[in-house]
Amino acid sequence: MRGEMTKPAKAEAHICEREELEASGWTPANASRFMNHVGPLWRKYEDGRMRFGILVGPQHDNTQGRPHGGMIMTLCDDAMGNHAQAQRPGERLFTVSFDCQFIGAASEGEFVEARCEVVKATRSLIFMRSTCSVGDRTIAASSGIWKAVGK
Repeated sequence: MRGEMTKPAKAEAHICEREELEASGWTPANASRFMNHVGPLWRKYEDGRMRFGILVGPQHDNTQGRPHGGMIMTLCDDAMGNHAQAQRPGERLFTVSFDCQFIGAASEGEFVEARCEVVKATRSLIFMRSTCSVGDRTIAASSGIWKAVGK
């Protein structure tokens, strides 16, 4: 049915529930009002790195039974911004450039995770990249530049 997301039939679909996320150490992130509207955003600290994700729900549907690309891009932008912010605590950062490539798709009930890394940091710019995945399946790759504008 159009506009209704369906769960994939494959066993490797990584369907999860909120309780499973919490049991695995994920916590709801203290995010912006916009990200709370899109998300909620989940966060997990592991091996000294922050991980971010969104549990795909029916509100993310793009009318094709998949989460909207804007939701995936918002996750990537917010995750990279949070990761960049951790490198510059107390400074204000703004996205000045963002690029995203869609590689695959997710479905309702799947947990989409963004893993980020700093490529290079200068005095005023932080170059980032991230990979979005559902389990071992890559669904998007992105990169961006954040500008530090002081405190």
